[in-house]
Amino acid sequence: MIHSSDSKNIQLITTIAALLHDLGKATIGFQSKLRAEMVVAADPYRHEWISLQLFLLMIQDCTTNEALFDRLAHFDQYQQQNPNWHKQLTKVDKNDLTQLPLLAQWIAWLIVSHHRMPFLTTSLGGNKKKKQEKDSYLSGLKITTFYKILNAVDGWVKNSHSQHTSPNDFWQLKSDITLSQLWLKKLSRYATKALNHVPLMQLSNIDAFLLHISRLSLMVADHNYSSLSLSNDEAKRNREILIANTNYQKEAKQCLDDHLVGVANFSARFARLLPKITTELPAINQHKPFTKRTTIKRFQWQNHAFDLAKSYQNVSDECGFFGVNMASTGCGKTLANGRIMYALSNPKRGVRFTIALGLRVLTLQTGKALRERLHLSDEHLAILVGGRATKTLFELSKEDIEQNDSQKKSENQGSESIESLLDEYIDVAESGIADCELGTIIEDSKARQLLYAPIVTCTIDHIIQASECSRGGKYIAPTLRLLTSDLILDEPDDFDQHDLPALARLVHLAGLFGSKVLLSSATLTPDLIAGLFDAYQAGRKIWNQNNQYADNAIVCGWFDEYEQSISQIADTKTFSDHHQQFVAMRIHQLAQSAIRRQGYILDLLNYQENKTENQKINYGVLAKQLLDQAYQFHQDHHQIDKKSQKKVSIGLMRFAHTEDVISLTEQIYEQKKLPSDTAFHIVVYHARQLLLLRSQLEEKLDRILNRSDEQALFNQPEICQAIKGSKKENHIFIVIGTPVTEVGRDHDYDWAIVEPSSMRSIIQLVGRVWRHRPQKIAQKANVAILGSNLKAIESNYRTDQACFTKPGFEEEQLFLLKTHKTHELIPEHQLVNIDAVPRIKSCPEDGLTLAELEHKVMADLFAINARKSNYVTSYWQQGLAHHHCVHLQAISPFRGNDETQDEYICQLDDDGDYQFSYADIAWQTPDERCEDTQNSIIEYKNWLFDNPNIQPWLINSVEQAIARITEYFPNKTPYRLANEFCSVSLYRNSSWYFHPYLGFYEKKG
Repeated sequence: MIHSSDSKNIQLITTIAALLHDLGKATIGFQSKLRAEMVVAADPYRHEWISLQLFLLMIQDCTTNEALFDRLAHFDQYQQQNPNWHKQLTKVDKNDLTQLPLLAQWIAWLIVSHHRMPFLTTSLGGNKKKKQEKDSYLSGLKITTFYKILNAVDGWVKNSHSQHTSPNDFWQLKSDITLSQLWLKKLSRYATKALNHVPLMQLSNIDAFLLHISRLSLMVADHNYSSLSLSNDEAKRNREILIANTNYQKEAKQCLDDHLVGVANFSARFARLLPKITTELPAINQHKPFTKRTTIKRFQWQNHAFDLAKSYQNVSDECGFFGVNMASTGCGKTLANGRIMYALSNPKRGVRFTIALGLRVLTLQTGKALRERLHLSDEHLAILVGGRATKTLFELSKEDIEQNDSQKKSENQGSESIESLLDEYIDVAESGIADCELGTIIEDSKARQLLYAPIVTCTIDHIIQASECSRGGKYIAPTLRLLTSDLILDEPDDFDQHDLPALARLVHLAGLFGSKVLLSSATLTPDLIAGLFDAYQAGRKIWNQNNQYADNAIVCGWFDEYEQSISQIADTKTFSDHHQQFVAMRIHQLAQSAIRRQGYILDLLNYQENKTENQKINYGVLAKQLLDQAYQFHQDHHQIDKKSQKKVSIGLMRFAHTEDVISLTEQIYEQKKLPSDTAFHIVVYHARQLLLLRSQLEEKLDRILNRSDEQALFNQPEICQAIKGSKKENHIFIVIGTPVTEVGRDHDYDWAIVEPSSMRSIIQLVGRVWRHRPQKIAQKANVAILGSNLKAIESNYRTDQACFTKPGFEEEQLFLLKTHKTHELIPEHQLVNIDAVPRIKSCPEDGLTLAELEHKVMADLFAINARKSNYVTSYWQQGLAHHHCVHLQAISPFRGNDETQDEYICQLDDDGDYQFSYADIAWQTPDERCEDTQNSIIEYKNWLFDNPNIQPWLINSVEQAIARITEYFPNKTPYRLANEFCSVSLYRNSSWYFHPYLGFYEKKG
C-alpha cells in the first residue's frame, strides 16, 4: 500500500498545484472564448502555459522551499505590496526553471502538464528510426536539462498556426483572480501546512512515483469537479465574473475561484484516499478453485508452483515479484498463472490481477476459459476488448459451438441457476471505497469494470495507456488498475519488436506502483526477459524507497512443466545467470521428448520465368510446387473415414502478406495437371475481411480444427458435405492464410507449408500442427518451409535490402541477413525437431541465422549492459527526465502506424449486389440503406471457380451471414445488422477488390 507520509506529501503539493492550475483561464482571451464573445479560433497559447507564467511571477525571487511556501501562505500581503505583479505577464516561449526550489519545480510541472504531458521540439515529425539511433535527448535529457529548456512546444501548449484575431488578449488578465478571499484563504492554509510538514520539506528529489501519482490526483480531481453540473445564475448574468467552464448549452457553469478551490478540495480528498485505494478495492479471497489440487498428471506441476509461490507470499509483498512461466502449450499455463498470483497474494486482502494480451480473440478465449475453470461470474472476472461487435460475435459463435456439442449442452442447461449459486461461495472483499469518492472515473462502464473487477483479462490497449497516454484523462483508469492489481503479460513476445519499448515502459510502471509481474510464454528470448526484469527492478526500487522498505532483492520465479524454482535476486546479471540455468534444464528435458514437428526446405525453382508483366513472380510455378507438396504431405499424414474409406487431411499454407495469398490462390485455381483421384478444397483466411464473415469463418475453423477426438472430423457437416457424392479417393483441405492463422488460434492441422519470415513465426505456426494430438510422433516431415521469402525471390535474392519484415526482424543498415536462402538461414539441427529452443537460447556458433537475427535485435533493444542507455532503457535510468515528458513515447509509439485507415460498411442493395459506404455516413441512417456509396474505391470482383479438381470451401455470402444472425436480433433491420457487423478498416489512398470468399485485396496498377 502507499505509505501515509507519501500520500501526505502528494496531498499537499497536489492541492497547492490545484489552486494554481487554471490561473491562466483569467485572461481576456480565454474568458471571451468561454463567453462566446468572438469568432471561435484556436488559442495561440493554452491556459496551462499561461498559468505557469503567472505562478512564476507569484514566486519571483523565492530561492528556497521555505521562501516558496512563505510567499504562498502570505500572498494576500505580497500582492498588497506589489499590486502590479501580474502586469509583468508577457508572451514567453521558453522558461529556465532550474533556479526554482525543488518543490516549486514539482508544482510548476503539475500546472503545465495537467492536461497534456510535455514533449520536446524534436519529439514529433521526422524519421523515428534516426531519432531512436542518434537522439541526444535519450541519455542527455537530465532533469536539470528538462527544466532549463522548458519550451512552449507546438502541439503541446502552443499553436503557431492559430488564426486568433487578438492573440495579445491571452497575455492580459480580465481581472485579478488572486484577490478572491475564498481562494487566498485556501492557498494560505495549504502553504502553511506544507511549511510545517517536515518529510515534505526534507525531500531531496522528486522521483517518478511522486510525479505520476500527484499528476493522477490532480487530473482525477479536475475531471471530477469539472463534471459537476453546477449552475451559476450570477455568473450567467454578470459577464465580468471570471468563469472556468461552460455547460453543453455554452452557459457559464463554474466561477474560476470556485473551480480552483473545488479541484483543490477534490485533490486533497483523493490523495487521502490513496493508501486505501491500493487495499480496499474488491478482491477475491478463500476461493477453492484457486487452491484445488489437480490430479491430472499433465497438470501436476501447477501444484508445486502454487506451493512454492505461497511460501514466498510474505517476502514478495515487501520485495516485489517478477516471474516467468515457460510451460509448453497444453500444460495449463493460463490457469497456472492465476494460481501463482493467488498464492502470492496477501491472504487477508485477497487477489487482484490483470491479464493483458495482444489479440482480441485471445483475450476473449482466455477470459471465458478462466471464468469456467475458476467458477467466476463477469462481476468477478471482467473481459475487456475493443469493439463491441467483436465481443458479441464471439459470444454468439461460442454459443453455437456449445450447442453443437451435446455433452456441453446438457451441462449448460440451467446455467442461470448455476450463476446465482456462484456468488454464494466466492468470498469477495467488497470495496471499502464509496462510488462517490471516485466520481467520473467510473462513469464509463469499461473504466468501472477495469477498476472494480478483481480479475480482468483485457487487450493490452486497455492497460498500456498508463504509460503511453500523453493527453487527456484516458490514462486515469489504467493507472489506477496498475496501481491496485498485479500484472500477467500473456505471450509478450507476440508483439512486434517495435512495440516492445512500450511494453518495457509498462513493466517499469508496474514495478514503480508496487505490482507483481508474471510473463507467460514458451518462446521468450533471454534478452527480452532480462530487459523487462531490469525495467521492473528499477521501478520497484523507487516503490520500496517511498514505502520505507529495505531495498531488498526481488523474488524471481521460473516455472514450466518440468521445473519450478524461486530465488531472491539483486541484479540483472544474477537474474540472467539464473535464467540461463533454467533454460538449460528446459532444453535438456525437451530433448527427451518425442519429435513431433519435423521440417524440410522446399527447393527453389525458377519463379521468374514466363511471369506476366504485373506479377512479382510466377505464382503458377509456386502454386504447382505447393499443391505437389500438399499431395505428398496428404499421403503421409491423412486420416481415413471409416464409412467411405476416403482419405482426408487438413493443411495450412501460411504467407506473410494478403496480396501473395490472393495471387497464389488465383493460380491454384488455374492448375490443370493434378492427380485425378484427388480433390482440393480451398479456403482463404486473413484479417482484411468483413467482421461478420471473418467471425463466422473462425467459428467454423475453431470447430472443425478441434481434433482432440480424431474421429470427430468425419462428423463435421462441412467435411461430410465436401466428400459426399465425390468419386475421388483423396480430399485435401487447405487453409491459405496470413499470420492471423498462427497467433492465438487453437487449431490443429495435419501438416503445414510456410513462407519464412521469422523463427518466432515458424515456431508459432508449427504449434498448430498436431496441436491437440500429443500422441502423434513425426516419422516423416510434416512442415515444409519455402526455399526463400517471396519478397527475396522477387528481388532475385539481393542482400542489400531487408526482405524478412512485417513480420520479421530484418532492418535495413542495422540488421541485414547475409543471405535470404532458407537452407543457409535455418541449420539442419533446427529442422530435425522444430521447437522453441532457437528462441529461448542463442547459438552464435551457428552464424547469422534467422533465429540469431532475432537475438541480435533483442540484445540491441534491451542494451542493459551497454555503456550508454538507448531509447528503450533510458526510460528507467535514474536522473533522466523521461517521466516528466513523453519524448520516448513519441519516437517509439505503441502500435504506431503512420498509414490512415477508413472504416467501411458493406450493405446489399435492392438487387442483392454489394455496396460499400463510409461507416460514419452509414450510421447517420442506421436502419436504412445508405445512399452514399464508395463502390469506386471498393469493387466487387467476380471469380470463376470452375476447376473440377479444386473447390472453394467454407463459403459464405453477406446475405447468408446476416440471415444467420437475424435470429439473435429479431428487432433489428438487415441494414442495422450490416452497420453493426459488416465493417472493415482499409488503408486510405488505395483501391480494393472484394469477394466474400477472399476478403479485400488491393488493386494493383
